[in-house]
Amino acid sequence: MSDDDGFDRMVEAAIAAHQLLAAHGTTTMRLLSRLLLMEIGTEIAARRDSATAANDNPDAVEE
Repeated sequence: MSDDDGFDRMVEAAIAAHQLLAAHGTTTMRLLSRLLLMEIGTEIAARRDSATAANDNPDAVEE
C-alpha cells in the first residue's frame, strides 16, 4: 500500500467516524472530530501545494 493509499483510507475512516460522532458522540468528541477533519484538510492542502510547487509552470496546459 502506498502512502497515498494509506492516507486516503485514513481520511475515509475519519469521515465515517465523524458521522457516527455527530449522531452519538459527546460535545467534546464532536469537537475533537472537527479538529481532526480540519487537520486532514490542512494536510491535503499542503500535499497539493507541494505537488504544484514541483511544477516549473503551473499554468501550462498538459496535452
